[in-house]
Amino acid sequence: MRTYLAACVLGLGLSAATGATAQCAGVYQFDVNEMEESVFKQVLITTQDEIERFFDFRFDAFCMDEEEYGAYYDIRKNTLVVGIEFFLDVANPPGNINRAIAVIAHEAAHAFQTKHGLLNMLVETNPHRVKCIELHADYLAGGYMGWRGRLYDIKLSNITEMFYTLGDGQTDNNGHHGLGAERFLAFRQGFQTVTDDEITLSSMGVAYVSQAKCD
Repeated sequence: MRTYLAACVLGLGLSAATGATAQCAGVYQFDVNEMEESVFKQVLITTQDEIERFFDFRFDAFCMDEEEYGAYYDIRKNTLVVGIEFFLDVANPPGNINRAIAVIAHEAAHAFQTKHGLLNMLVETNPHRVKCIELHADYLAGGYMGWRGRLYDIKLSNITEMFYTLGDGQTDNNGHHGLGAERFLAFRQGFQTVTDDEITLSSMGVAYVSQAKCD
């Protein structure tokens, strides 16, 4: 049975949206392919293509949301949803575009986890089930951004700082995603893992999470 997790920190997480049709749902959502031609659209489409190639995974739709302030992967619809205002805030000033892309990569990591049946395994790793899943997704996002760093100029400290701020101190809450330092370290460790193979990266991420014990 699949595990569905609600979004927690800044809307980052998994969504249990209803419906079986693979498309952007709701009056405030639209597919990035329906956007007018712009640099913004090109960045999103390029990012989707590169992330799908890296993780060897395909979304049924990549949706922008005019009301959502955050980002999430919708398991049931296999769609990636990103709030427009959220994306622009994270990406601004222009030098921060890779911070926004790292957030998208984190959500794509949840899609990868779902595809390979990793959610339940990561849940069993530790009672802090959300934390195990989130730190592994941070690690995978770091691995993708490290790969992307070979193609583009990426300032690692700028992105790791963001993951630090995404941490939370709710250690007694089942929705705890990880302390700032833990999320910082998981992302950085993934970034520094040099591999083009997503399965190898994931296995190393699972080993890292297990060693960290997620608590």
